[in-house]
Amino acid sequence: MQALYLLAAGVAAAGAVHVDPDPSGVSAAVGQWRLTEAAGKVACTLTLTGAATAGGWEVRAPLACRGAFPPLREVAAWTFSPQNELVLSDTQARRIVAFPQPIAGAYETKAPDGKTWRLEPSGLHRLLTPRERMSGAFRLTGAAWQCDLTLRADIFGRAGWIAVGQCAAPLSTKGLSIWTFKDGRLLLMDRTHKPVLSLKAGDPGAFVTADPKAEPVTLTRR
Repeated sequence: MQALYLLAAGVAAAGAVHVDPDPSGVSAAVGQWRLTEAAGKVACTLTLTGAATAGGWEVRAPLACRGAFPPLREVAAWTFSPQNELVLSDTQARRIVAFPQPIAGAYETKAPDGKTWRLEPSGLHRLLTPRERMSGAFRLTGAAWQCDLTLRADIFGRAGWIAVGQCAAPLSTKGLSIWTFKDGRLLLMDRTHKPVLSLKAGDPGAFVTADPKAEPVTLTRR
């Protein structure tokens, strides 16, 4: 237990220098959102939470909402795509509907049932905490490989631990173990604190390779 505490303290200290509290640029608010048909009277309220789940963060929708909007019956998570879309997905992280960047504070998109949906804030909202942004399931994607990771953040959301899932070479042999923010970069390191990847903020919710001469790599939620 003492060794684990010392590791946590060391990682947190390493990430305490020049930290951007929102390095990924995610500005979506957690709270209630009103979903309507753009040309109809059907409406309901979705709650976008900050609880990490497969595919992003948890979505809560009442049964009446899922009945009024049948494509929502499988919705379980929300996140942002590298294209800055607000994406609603199922428990397997399969995309169900995606809303492009909002116009005048509201999102609109063509739903799977062919109808136009409008999503806009309703009630009080709060920003995701750094810990919420950096905890959960992520995927590293290279030119011809993928590596699934689960990140755990410390209470400040500035550093934490990495659990490696299904992972292809070359990352499978690198011993990814811890992560931290330092000098504006997200560093993925092995257990000796040797950097394996240095990433910078890209599109909202995503990180990309910091070195323009290195292989393009993207880290996104899955």
